[in-house]
Amino acid sequence: MKTKVMVLFVRFSSISRYLLLGSALVSSQAVFAERNWFSASWENDLVAGKDGGGYTNGIYFSLGQRNDPGEEITKSPLLTLPLAWMVDDDPTYAYKLHSLGQAMVTPEDITKEIPDPADAPYAGLLYLRSTYVVVKNDFSDHVATLVGIVGPSSGAEQTQKFVHKVVGSDQPKGWDYQLADKFVWQIQRTAVWRFSTTDSSPFDAVLLADLAGGNLESRAGAGLFLRAGSGLARNYSTMGFLSSRISTPIAVSDGWYIYLGGTANYVHNQILVDGNEFGASASEGLENYQYSLMGGITYAWERASVCFSFQSDTDPSESRTARKNFGAITLAWQI
Repeated sequence: MKTKVMVLFVRFSSISRYLLLGSALVSSQAVFAERNWFSASWENDLVAGKDGGGYTNGIYFSLGQRNDPGEEITKSPLLTLPLAWMVDDDPTYAYKLHSLGQAMVTPEDITKEIPDPADAPYAGLLYLRSTYVVVKNDFSDHVATLVGIVGPSSGAEQTQKFVHKVVGSDQPKGWDYQLADKFVWQIQRTAVWRFSTTDSSPFDAVLLADLAGGNLESRAGAGLFLRAGSGLARNYSTMGFLSSRISTPIAVSDGWYIYLGGTANYVHNQILVDGNEFGASASEGLENYQYSLMGGITYAWERASVCFSFQSDTDPSESRTARKNFGAITLAWQI
């Protein structure tokens, strides 16, 4: 039972209304030197030659805004206001990112009409997440708030069946047993440190520390990544997105880099895997200590960026030992 991510192809008729809703609630972003950008991320285990068995698919759309150094600092978005007091109120620059996403978890064998109760459940998630990032020298601070719904109203069943029909994969037959509708939430703080000899060095190391709590998932963890490329001092803060699977890091304005590293987390509850409630003891069978290995390459032109990445995770079930692998692609462009 683990997490992988969900759709390259998304049925416009079922997802478009969510995008319109998210656009109405949000207003712009981008980690580019010029003000605003839009990005789309898709993660799927098909890239690793698998389909089903934990987190199997996800798609995320983001809008954002940032100030240039010397301009008025970008303000915290509404959802993160209760957390904004934690971050530096005099950064070099700041940016806000609003993400609308859909993700799903399925059992290993999706052809069974009655899923194995010892396997991952059928579960879909639809959410809105707001992130506020402040950057000063070689340190960046992220705070984020997520609200969403798990269950049939997420639209995950319809999306997976449509995608599998398009690509000719087995039709999932156990969605009648998916988790019921439930409002979910999560708050998160991530600190990012960059270590390098000079700002212009083609090599650096990025250290992450992450703390999140909510009925969606509660965890504490850290990560370490090594990078090689150009413009590293301008874009290290986006490495903080690796702690949440909401987005992959991107290069900024004519920069590029490759990265390799990993994260280690203690996970208390994870509703998409075992249906636990926040505040309850960790469920029987949930693997509390979870580890991820990640690598990727990202390249930016003047007004666009692309990132290809691969991730291998330990299974969050104590009864299974196989690693869960998936790939991702993120496209971003200025608007």
